[in-house]
Amino acid sequence: MKISNDSRGEIIDLPPLPTMLDPFPEYAKLAQRGAVVRVRNPVGTEIYLITRWAEAIEALNNPLVAKGSEHLQKALAAQRLSGPSAGTPIAGSLAGNLLNTDPPDHTRLRSLVMLAFTPRRLEQLRATVELLVDRLIDQMRGGSEADLIADFAYPIGITTICAMLGVPEGDRSDFRQWAEWAMTPGHKEQERCMELLRNYLATLIESKRSALEEGANPDAQPDLLSAMIAARNASNALTMEELQSMSYLLLIAGHETTVGLIGNALLHLMLNPGQQELLAQDPTLIKNAIEETLRYDGSVPYTTFRATTADVKIGDTIIPDGSFVQVVLPALNRDPAKFEDPNVFDIRRKIKQHMAFGHGTHFCLGSHLARLEAQTAVGRFMQVFPNVELNCNPEDIPWLGTVIRGARSLPVRLNGKASKES
Repeated sequence: MKISNDSRGEIIDLPPLPTMLDPFPEYAKLAQRGAVVRVRNPVGTEIYLITRWAEAIEALNNPLVAKGSEHLQKALAAQRLSGPSAGTPIAGSLAGNLLNTDPPDHTRLRSLVMLAFTPRRLEQLRATVELLVDRLIDQMRGGSEADLIADFAYPIGITTICAMLGVPEGDRSDFRQWAEWAMTPGHKEQERCMELLRNYLATLIESKRSALEEGANPDAQPDLLSAMIAARNASNALTMEELQSMSYLLLIAGHETTVGLIGNALLHLMLNPGQQELLAQDPTLIKNAIEETLRYDGSVPYTTFRATTADVKIGDTIIPDGSFVQVVLPALNRDPAKFEDPNVFDIRRKIKQHMAFGHGTHFCLGSHLARLEAQTAVGRFMQVFPNVELNCNPEDIPWLGTVIRGARSLPVRLNGKASKES
């Protein structure tokens, strides 16, 4: 990390840490520098990073550290940035989603999206996930090698979120490329892919709106998009721009994060054979295994951007008005003041709380679905392929260059250990 100074003091040039196999020593160095560290990210955005648990709770609970689009735009303008910057406010019709709003608008939007996570809908999705996982596993039976991202984690993530939203199967093939480039900081295709996704969702929403009967009950709809459109028709609960923006957020955030979580869980089980054997011997440990993965190497390394609306003191640091703020989730989830032996991957660890899904008002509303998908996918896979092992050097694993922490591919030998033993 390169360190320089200006009139406001020390600033660190932050490398793209989520693209490294083991970035955690670098996150620990950040935390050692202080609970609040001023950095410049790879696309030039200056940010105050929160690196320790206690100060993160303080920041995430502080109403002066806000999420509203107007505050984010003000901070962005103050930095006079040009070009795309991942995590900074989405302009125009993509600004009105949960990530870029504060209460009361956030409360209103969140209540509508919760239509997707009623007990009835989650049970429907559980059946979808279980059937899909079993089908993908059956396709791998009899084979010797696989890519656990392309052949397993990615189909689970994209199929589930598309089923939830009501995206037709024939329209899903382009989504991965669009989504990846739309979330890649500084990518030359970022703006174009965001526009492609926006246009597609606008067309899909209009198609579902025209097919909806007048007075339709939101909770009776077969998918979330139709439910939100029915809610809008019934009470003007959200604008068409908000509906489009929310759909964009759910599509992007709802599948790449899950793909990363499933891949990271499988990777760390393979890198820790003793833990892999424990899970094979005791399948009831799957819930613990997913919670430990979320703590140890979750798929979201940073919270989305917040902006200060006044000078704010966090810990011993004054963060100036109009500054970007992010919380470093890997540093928090390995904070030695919070977790014993934080750098040890232990699926028997009893975790009362971690920060992988955030904290407070913006706690991830898809956490139950993410857990359902990951527990089902990893648990069932490990029961069928308990001897799976990497088919490459860990250092050669390619990582995404997006804002998500996840492998681009994960080549494995499905029965590696068993073959060697025989």
